[in-house]
Amino acid sequence: MLKKTFNSIILLFFVFQSNAQFFDGFGVFVGGTSSRHRYVNNSSYDAVFLTHIIPAPTHKSKELFYFSIGTFKEFLSYKHFKWQTEFEYCRKGAVEKIVNNMPSTETTGKNQYTNIEWNNFIKLIGNEGYRGVPYLMLGIRLDYNLKRYLTAYYQISNLVPKIMATPDIGIGYEFVNYGNWRLFSEGHYNPDLNKIKSANITFSQRMWELRVGLIRRIDKSEKCNTPKYNGSYY
Repeated sequence: MLKKTFNSIILLFFVFQSNAQFFDGFGVFVGGTSSRHRYVNNSSYDAVFLTHIIPAPTHKSKELFYFSIGTFKEFLSYKHFKWQTEFEYCRKGAVEKIVNNMPSTETTGKNQYTNIEWNNFIKLIGNEGYRGVPYLMLGIRLDYNLKRYLTAYYQISNLVPKIMATPDIGIGYEFVNYGNWRLFSEGHYNPDLNKIKSANITFSQRMWELRVGLIRRIDKSEKCNTPKYNGSYY
């Protein structure tokens, strides 16, 4: 299913790229991210083998803060409906307290996944007001893990796949400007689509992202490839 979806998106991307009429704008953004992990240990209390805390106890980790940066293109020239495809660099993870059933040996560490993401969104755009235009984004992030640094619960946290797809929902606001470049701001919620399960543990991730960026709108004159008639030479 993931492979078919991936191939379909690639096909649409090149179809739209080949026809300038579909191309509507491009831009860049920077952002701040906040991510965490959640572990659910389904074992009952075990004073002998400690399966209720091994390989991980039930808990929500603390937030890991980082930055993101990306570039994107926007397709389809409909007023209230567009498709946005983007490439983004970001880092997901969590700050973990490593519990060894002995308070004197508790330590804190970070689990981090540095990713390149290919994100695709449907943008549902509202009516333009006095200050700008609100919009809703629904889509999928395709994460490719470049590297990982794991200090806690390695037996579980290392099960995160090299490539994975996660859903994303975002809201944004594009500010009115009289030129082609416009400032925008977005907030995104990115949970796991499929939780990772191993033995008695269920593991999931979640990320919030706040972005600011610039988008350049393409004029109708830039989209049209039809030669203009400038009158007779005679």
